[in-house]
Amino acid sequence: MARTYLLLSSALAAYMATPAFAQDANAPQSDATSGLQDIVVTAQARSQSLKDVPVSVSVVDGDTLQAKNLSRLDDLQFYVPNFKMTEVGITTSIFIRGIGSGENQGFEQSVGLYVDGVHYGRAKEAQAPFLDIDRVEVLRGPQSILFGKNSVAGALSVTTAKPTRSFKASVMSSYEFDANDFLTEGYVSGPITDHVRARLAMRYRDSQGFEFNLRTGKENPQRDEFAVRGTVEVDLTDNLIATAKAEVSRFDRTGRTGQTFVSDPIAAGPFAGLTYGQVLYNVFGQDASVLDEKKDNRRAGTGEFSNNKLQTYSLGLDWKAGDYTLKSTTAFTRLKYDDNCDCDFTGADIFSAGFQEKFDQTSQEIRLISPESDRFDFIIGGYYEHTKQDYGDQIVVANNSLLIPAINAQAPGFGNLLANTQAARTARVKGDVLSAFAQANWHFTPDITLQLGGRYTYEWKTGSRGMAILGADGNALPATQIAAPLVYANLFGITSENLNSLGPQGAFFISQLGQLPISGSLEKGRFSPDVKLKWEIAHNRMIYASWSRGYKSGGFDFRANNRSVFPTLADSFQFKDESATNYEIGGKFSFGRKFEINVAAYRTVYKDLQVAIYDGILGYNVGNAAKARVQGVEVDGRWAVTERLTLSGSGAFTDFKFTDYPNGQCYFGQAPTTDLNGDGILDHCSYNGHSNQLVSKWEGTMAADYHYPVLPGYALDLTADMSFKSKYNASPLFDPHAIQGAYQLVNLRLALSPDSERWQIAVLGKNIFDQRPLTYAGALPLASGTFGSDALTGLFLQGRQISIQGRINF
Repeated sequence: MARTYLLLSSALAAYMATPAFAQDANAPQSDATSGLQDIVVTAQARSQSLKDVPVSVSVVDGDTLQAKNLSRLDDLQFYVPNFKMTEVGITTSIFIRGIGSGENQGFEQSVGLYVDGVHYGRAKEAQAPFLDIDRVEVLRGPQSILFGKNSVAGALSVTTAKPTRSFKASVMSSYEFDANDFLTEGYVSGPITDHVRARLAMRYRDSQGFEFNLRTGKENPQRDEFAVRGTVEVDLTDNLIATAKAEVSRFDRTGRTGQTFVSDPIAAGPFAGLTYGQVLYNVFGQDASVLDEKKDNRRAGTGEFSNNKLQTYSLGLDWKAGDYTLKSTTAFTRLKYDDNCDCDFTGADIFSAGFQEKFDQTSQEIRLISPESDRFDFIIGGYYEHTKQDYGDQIVVANNSLLIPAINAQAPGFGNLLANTQAARTARVKGDVLSAFAQANWHFTPDITLQLGGRYTYEWKTGSRGMAILGADGNALPATQIAAPLVYANLFGITSENLNSLGPQGAFFISQLGQLPISGSLEKGRFSPDVKLKWEIAHNRMIYASWSRGYKSGGFDFRANNRSVFPTLADSFQFKDESATNYEIGGKFSFGRKFEINVAAYRTVYKDLQVAIYDGILGYNVGNAAKARVQGVEVDGRWAVTERLTLSGSGAFTDFKFTDYPNGQCYFGQAPTTDLNGDGILDHCSYNGHSNQLVSKWEGTMAADYHYPVLPGYALDLTADMSFKSKYNASPLFDPHAIQGAYQLVNLRLALSPDSERWQIAVLGKNIFDQRPLTYAGALPLASGTFGSDALTGLFLQGRQISIQGRINF
């Protein structure tokens, strides 16, 4: 009851508003004469007022992103309810309403990311920094009709700033003291001729990190980011505009975050009574940093880096044919990255892991948009996408790895077989998507509208995967280590192509683990419907009801080391579509220009959820393992209290439950409950009735914006905001050690500017009470399976951040 009261009181006291920063960039903040300004969105492919859109959506404009130093998508999660994003061990996970994609590079994304209408389908692309953004729209629930491919949980629609018809320019710089984080960005925009306009934007960031690395003596993660975008608009004729855009961003990182925060004494065996770190230090003589096994803003790791490059080239055509608009968007994107992870996540020398990927996507979309009328209007279109993905990863055992003496102690000589070797995986997927979509509005009366939408998608995919045991230099194993693949198979459950030539012993492990290489193909058509009924019960007061169904594409498992519980490796290689059926009712209500409130209640049923299950050693196995039901309520609004003060807030209640999840991976010490393969041995754990990772039952935000004239021609702007989350489990294995209790984050900003807004200086306090909640937790590889230790690594939010900021507008 206390939490219910907190949510309702915070939402109602702040009049349940989307934070005052959730404004359209083209709509100024409330002022002394106008009250609340309208928020314009393109959630339904038209420019519409937010209060007219029958979708649960939050909007954050570009000025707010810059003012609050929100430099990437993951910064939004503390300003937008029911949106989560976190970097995990080997990828990035994005969740809306509790649903996201797991830890496997073969997954499509449950939350679709679209930048100027172009689909960005890889998790890594979501790590790219913001650059000259007009607004970000966060749409909750399946968005399959107009956004299309895979957006079963929701969509992130990012709109970049466009060239202007008059000269404009701006430069902003900021410095954050805790991480020595320097950021500068700016743009120049304006006409070149009467019919040509251009905009050039650039961004640079250098950050020295906020967690001390005991092995290197430096702070982590260090970030080096650079991005540039050029946009040109050309009036080809009076009714045809061409927009060409080229963008290149580089976002590199040295080191990473992650601390060992749980390490219980081992219960039995030769290491009984010791923690995992004590085993590594006392028995194997590893660096003393392994003894740091508590949350203390310190970590250890060596050789860690992540180098990323993202390129986008697009051409848009807008043709006005009478009252109709024909839009064409042609785009090419390329993502390349090279990562190296000290993936034992300790200061010990055990193993490292490399990850590389090259992903190319070519897409073409055409839309015909009718004029809005009193009786009937529509949007119809078609979409084509071709993708090619080349992926590789390596588990590298160096000459100084403690695995060598550890294995030799149990089986003399076998550890030497692993010295300076690697398990090198390769995977390739090619795909083609062809779809047609339509959305129509029937206005039965001036107040009642029926909206029907549908999208038919046909998809082809081919995939292959291989694994070879090689020398660390990438060459074939020397004759003295030819049996190394047998050790990889026996100790780590890794099957490889090498086993094919290792006689009866190789054949035995192939029968247990599966045979490589493997390939597969899929071809499938699917239809996604959407029905909405909207009733304007009074001027600027609307209620709606909707039903929709969406799908996320199946695919191929990149990261399984074996067949798991499947009969063959071929059976485990391919996974099926994931589906979602959503029921939603809501309302959007405005009362003059002073107060507005939006409410949505929903229930979504997911079937064949694609989950990546950690095998307890070094791999992840994918399957359509689960069904889930998610239901909840979301509220938001704004209130212009006075000419100078605007209050705002938002709230969400989320009830997530797995209704059928029999094959979850057990956390350490959990007794298995499920026999999946019928061999009479319980080998997995059922999570029926559990909530999902990172799901808070209650969460909300509050904000206050105050504008105060201090001198003739000058004013102070004070912003205070708070976000709240109730407890959640940060582990995909639902380990009870990974439960994060409820917490609040508070931010402050004080800015001085002249009435002309030619410049502004500001001081920011972010997370001023120095909260460091857990955002992800995972079992330390090899700790439990090899040493019988319950040890976890975790990612924690950066603590208190104090920044200074300055901006000049020209």
